Amino acid sequence: MGEVTLNRVHRIAGEAKLILYEEDGTVRDAMFMATAPVRGFERMVVGKNPLFAVEAVMRICGLCHASHGIAAVEAVEHAIGVFPPRNGLLMREALGLINRAQSHALQFLMIAGDLIQEGKRNEVFLKLMEFHSKVSDYLLKLGGAATHPPNLTVGGMLRVPKQSVFNNLKGEFPNLVKSWEGLKEILLDEDVQTGVTEELRGVKREMPYLASSLFYGDRYNIRTEEVETMPYYEFRREKSAVESTTLVAFYKGKKVETGPRARMKTYRGFRDSSLYGIHLARVQDTELSILRLGEILDGIDMNESFRVKNIAFGPGRGVGVYEAPRGTLVHYLELGEEGRVLNSRIVVPTMFNIPAMEEMAKGLSVKAAETVIRLYDPCIPCATHVVKLG
Repeated sequence: MGEVTLNRVHRIAGEAKLILYEEDGTVRDAMFMATAPVRGFERMVVGKNPLFAVEAVMRICGLCHASHGIAAVEAVEHAIGVFPPRNGLLMREALGLINRAQSHALQFLMIAGDLIQEGKRNEVFLKLMEFHSKVSDYLLKLGGAATHPPNLTVGGMLRVPKQSVFNNLKGEFPNLVKSWEGLKEILLDEDVQTGVTEELRGVKREMPYLASSLFYGDRYNIRTEEVETMPYYEFRREKSAVESTTLVAFYKGKKVETGPRARMKTYRGFRDSSLYGIHLARVQDTELSILRLGEILDGIDMNESFRVKNIAFGPGRGVGVYEAPRGTLVHYLELGEEGRVLNSRIVVPTMFNIPAMEEMAKGLSVKAAETVIRLYDPCIPCATHVVKLG
């Protein structure tokens, strides 16, 4: 059995290595190992004010920033017994959906080289840039920045846009939808797809799915105490695995897939079980996020409160669950007597998806196996949690 080693997997978020064991042109096993240094945010926030912790953990990643912020504020609010007003929750949900659309747009950009014929890619790139720019403007004006939105805070929203700015965003919404419709048409056009796409369309493969909500996240829809993690090198126990700096995660002791297809399967009756179905599910996930954003803009009353007043921080334990672009994100948090962070633990979607990615790569050609890795859109900065000493 031969070994194909890609010391760098291109067009993913971060640094990773892929080892494919192939025989007669077919992949028999795969090892996906992130080699990036640990970010250390869980330790960084210990002893700090929860408000700082929320802003800090958003910096774990430049792609799913708002997702980490939302999971963090949910954990803090759960710990101290605070529930934001309706406007605050709606605005928070809007920020998360905008972040999801941003992230999916970048994934479509990275996967275009695998799924779309070369002659059509430039058109896709231009439409993706237009769409990403339009959707990022919503995060800038609602959240305070196009990344790491500073208006997101414990108890609701720290600041909100002026009524005129908000009305302008509502007025521009049809243009955002139009931009997405033009992009979607190409993303699903079978006439411009590659041979790799055909191979993925012909392979049907499933495993258990993990999703807590379609649009937001709900700690009560999953059993967060049954999420387990371990270092990758303990999971694979092979010599080359010691290079990895990631943890992998399991739910109820099983490998699970999380992300767009898990959401669509769990809450929308999505039927496509082919590997290409992961791409189809992400397209649907993006479209539904935009449509839901439109509903939220219509449902927000700018004259009502967006934040709980007079928040008191004290001891407690909380769990925040959010459906990030790549899947179910869980923040576990413990606060001490003065309301400062005692312990923080973060389980990210890519930790669940690494074992799933390796399973899905089996039985494919080498090129299709590498494409499957990109289809899961792994986020390396989020998944690195293992420090090697000595």
